[in-house]
Amino acid sequence: MSENLSIWEKMQSFDRRWLYLVLIVLVTFGLFVSPDIPAQPDESSVGLYVTLDGLDENDTILIQSDWTNSTRGETLGHLEALLRTVMAKRIKFVMYTFADPQAPQVSRDALRRLNDELPEDKRYKLGIDYLELGYFPNAEGATQSLGNNIRTFWEGRKTRVEGNGGDEMDIFRTPVLENIQKLEDCGMICVVTPSNTIDIAVERLSGKLPICCMCTGVVGPQILPYYNAGQVAGLAIGLKGVYDMEMMMAGGLNLDKADYPNSVRSDKYSENKALPVVSPIEGKSSADYSLGRGKKYYAALNIALALMVLAVIAGNIGMYAAKRRERNA
Repeated sequence: MSENLSIWEKMQSFDRRWLYLVLIVLVTFGLFVSPDIPAQPDESSVGLYVTLDGLDENDTILIQSDWTNSTRGETLGHLEALLRTVMAKRIKFVMYTFADPQAPQVSRDALRRLNDELPEDKRYKLGIDYLELGYFPNAEGATQSLGNNIRTFWEGRKTRVEGNGGDEMDIFRTPVLENIQKLEDCGMICVVTPSNTIDIAVERLSGKLPICCMCTGVVGPQILPYYNAGQVAGLAIGLKGVYDMEMMMAGGLNLDKADYPNSVRSDKYSENKALPVVSPIEGKSSADYSLGRGKKYYAALNIALALMVLAVIAGNIGMYAAKRRERNA
C-alpha cells in the first residue's frame, strides 16, 4: 500500500528527528558563513550611531541592560556593539537594569570579555570609567524616580574603585557621576531590551535626554512609532540592527569611497539636512567584524527560517495530496 503513496504523502510520515538533525547541521554551518548582506542600514540604526557619535569623553551615558540569556542571540550582539563604540570613544557609562535580577550578571560577563580585548592601558576601570549598579525592581517606579532626581534615586550607593586598594566610594564622588546633578546632564540613555521597559523609559523620561533603544526583532515594530515621532533618537532592531552597527563601526558613514571603500551610505536627513558623516572606529576595518555577531548569526537565522518555510510548504502540500487521495478513493 505504501508503495502507491505519492512523495508528498510519504513525507507526512517522515521521522521528525531527521528534520531536527538537518536543522542542527544547517544552522551550525550557517555560523561559519559570513555573507555580505545586500542592504543599507536602517534609518533608525543610523540615528543611534549618529547620536553616539555626538558624544565625547566628557559625557556620561546610562545603559539600561534589561536582557538575559533567553534573548542573547540578538541582545548580546546589541550590547557588544554599543559597548565597543562607547569604549572606543572613551565615554563614561553607568550600567544597570530595571527588568530582571539575572540581567546584571550577563551584562557584566559581556563587559568583562570586551574589556579583555582592549590593550591593558585602555581597559575600562570600575569607578573611574564606568559604574555597574545592578538590579532595581519595579521598572515603572524606578524609572520615574530616576527621572525626578537621579541623585536622590541613587543616594548612598557606593562602588569599589579599581586601583584604590579596594576601598569603596560614593558613586557621585567618582569621575563617572561627579558632574551629574540631574538626569539632563547625562549624554543619553540606551535601553537594551527584549521587553516593554523602553515604553516605560519613553513615558517617564521623554524630553529630559536623548533616548535610544536596541531591541529584539519581535519588539521592534511597537517601538518604531516612537522613533518616527522623534521620541526615540535611535533604534537598532534585531540581528539586522546588530549588523547595521557593525557595518558603521567598521566602515564609517557617508565617507568618500575612494578613501573608505567600506563606508556605509545613508540618505538619512538628506531632504532638509546635510548627510551625517561619521568615521569608523579608530583602528578597525570591515575585516575585524567579518565574524561579528550580526553577520555571523544572520546567515544561521535565515537558514533556519528558510528550512521552516520549506517544511510548512511541504507539510501543507502533503496534507492536500492525502485529502485528495481520500476523496478519489
